[in-house]
Amino acid sequence: MPLDGTSVFHAGWNTHHRPVATSAMTSTCTITRRTGSSTTGPDGTVTQPPAVAVYDGVCRVVPQPTNERQRTGGDWQVTPRRYDISIRYDAPTIRVGDIVTVTAAADAGLVGLTARVADVDYSSEQWQRQFVAEELQQPEGEGP
Repeated sequence: MPLDGTSVFHAGWNTHHRPVATSAMTSTCTITRRTGSSTTGPDGTVTQPPAVAVYDGVCRVVPQPTNERQRTGGDWQVTPRRYDISIRYDAPTIRVGDIVTVTAAADAGLVGLTARVADVDYSSEQWQRQFVAEELQQPEGEGP
């Protein structure tokens, strides 16, 4: 236990480690957010509000294990793919529902990945923004 008035962590610990975390981010992504409500026209056509970019920069994308996440949709068994994603700490606040698109990566299979933010991690000692995103099976705003 630290002495009264002292801390286990040096006051500059987070600031010191943020560049290290950022240097491990070898991919880039864009994160967008819808800023209004959808509207339904007289013919039943749904129009989504425009998406606004809230982040465009480096990121780290790590797939989560897929066990025990199967869902049934009609006659199909679907296993949604989830990713742990990290971005620079000084990035704007990310929200559940934001859309992440990977724009460049050492693994070409990640380029074009589009996922919806499902959960945002917060911590008292943090040197990067971390969240979980679930891969979209079709582009945002398309489909039924």
